[in-house]
Amino acid sequence: MARSPQEIAQTATLLASQGREREAEALFERGLAEFPNIARLANSAGNFHFKAGRLERALMLFERALAIDPDLVEAGVNAAITLARMDRFAQASALLRPLEIRASGNAGYWRVRADVERQARLYASADASMARAAALDPQGPQTARSRARLSLERGSPQVLEHIEAALRLNPGDPALLYDYAQALSVAGQMVEALECTATLVRQVPGWIEGLKLHAELRWAAGDRDRFADHFEPVTAMAGAGTAVWMAWHETLAGVDRAAESAEVLARARGRWPQDSELALAHAVALGEAGQPGEAEAVFESFAGMSSPDWATARGRNLLRLGDIARAEAQLADARAARPGDVSAWALTDLCWRLSDDNRHEWLHGQPGLVRQIALRLSDAERDATIALLSELHRHSAMPIGQSVKTGSQTKGALFARAEPELARLEAALNEALAEYRAGLPPCDPSHPLLARRDDPWAIVGSWSILLDGAGHHAAHIHPRGLLSSASYWLVPEEVDAPGEAGWLELGRPPPGIAEGLGSLHTVRPVVGTLVVFPSTLFHGTRPISRGRRMTVAFDVTASA
Repeated sequence: MARSPQEIAQTATLLASQGREREAEALFERGLAEFPNIARLANSAGNFHFKAGRLERALMLFERALAIDPDLVEAGVNAAITLARMDRFAQASALLRPLEIRASGNAGYWRVRADVERQARLYASADASMARAAALDPQGPQTARSRARLSLERGSPQVLEHIEAALRLNPGDPALLYDYAQALSVAGQMVEALECTATLVRQVPGWIEGLKLHAELRWAAGDRDRFADHFEPVTAMAGAGTAVWMAWHETLAGVDRAAESAEVLARARGRWPQDSELALAHAVALGEAGQPGEAEAVFESFAGMSSPDWATARGRNLLRLGDIARAEAQLADARAARPGDVSAWALTDLCWRLSDDNRHEWLHGQPGLVRQIALRLSDAERDATIALLSELHRHSAMPIGQSVKTGSQTKGALFARAEPELARLEAALNEALAEYRAGLPPCDPSHPLLARRDDPWAIVGSWSILLDGAGHHAAHIHPRGLLSSASYWLVPEEVDAPGEAGWLELGRPPPGIAEGLGSLHTVRPVVGTLVVFPSTLFHGTRPISRGRRMTVAFDVTASA
């Protein structure tokens, strides 16, 4: 019996809703073969595959629908949503732009466009798109939710108003309560923020992000002893899996309580002794707690594990034990599997330095890899930046899981914010990065940084840190970066005193790893300058005891 394309789509969709996936897929395939030039049928088939998680197939069908009918806004929006699910945000944004005339009155189009532009870090465009969506759909729950998220990331003065409006339209939405708690804390309303996260812990006890935010806010409010005790009752609930235990461990480890995190993981492993993720985390925690022998026993009991994560972690532990040759072999395996693995390269460099291997000079000793560059900002621009950053730090706190010790760090991506001072600063930093790139050695395909020398670079993960009268950065690396950085805005007078308080140290490993190695570079902080260096270099700072030290830092990533 002949069927129209619309009937085929309706029947196949009904079959899918009844759990008859294979029949639905077969019917869609027959329909697409019989009606290859019907855009809406291709779009419906794309929706079917999207819901089933077959994103590549769904994207191909949405793009096919657009090729047949370039004005089919629905297919374009669906393709953009699919690309976003695949973390291809810039491509999603580019796909939507040609549809804007046809979609001028379509609120869903503008909302999705704002969402993908936000995730592609095209923030000014996202603001404009969201304004169009809100004007067309002022009472839409989805539009309100998207506007609230954008307002939070942009640091909008209306962020609390926007989130409250979204909550009225989406009552009890956990993600909105989560954002509301963050916005309240940034506004200095910590009691109200903690009420939000306490509500999340009660109502959605298994939600990892809610549990971790509640701990972070309790820590920021000064609860140093019991800030993570809400994890305990959740682990006892029926159905609680390993993820809650992992989050509890990560929270404790994030404030340098490695022994406590190791105890939590030991308890979890009592329930799931063969779980490799728990075992790996336990081995790492034991090493951080100063028990590398016990950690090695865990590694030995899972000797069949050969992933890069296991190889890197075991290489780090073997360095603690002083077994340099075995450590280097483990790290070589990790780099072979993941040639750009920052952690594996950073630890390998320690092996090479300990064994006087001249490959260390190739990795970190070449001229131009570490530079301090003056930023092209006027005195007025610099003063405006300092004033803004100082205001942002008024309600910032010491975070969990970061390198800063006894200081405050701004929330969110600094350069996602809308203040013009930050836009000018980002432009100046990009100018400095261009100068840095021009001074690098030639491209080297085997080098973790120089292999990406000529690729497009992007600033990601920007933040500011203030040390006020005391504090330092522990030695660490940024495993997701190609380049790391520090730019200086306030510098204490004691940088010029004996001991070089507040100076940046590059190359000094964390305590307990590669003992005896010092720093490769020490850098005096100078207001208005940027220091750029490979992310494969461990870095930290010498403590200050008075004055204020304020920085803006960021990572740089590369794309092919």
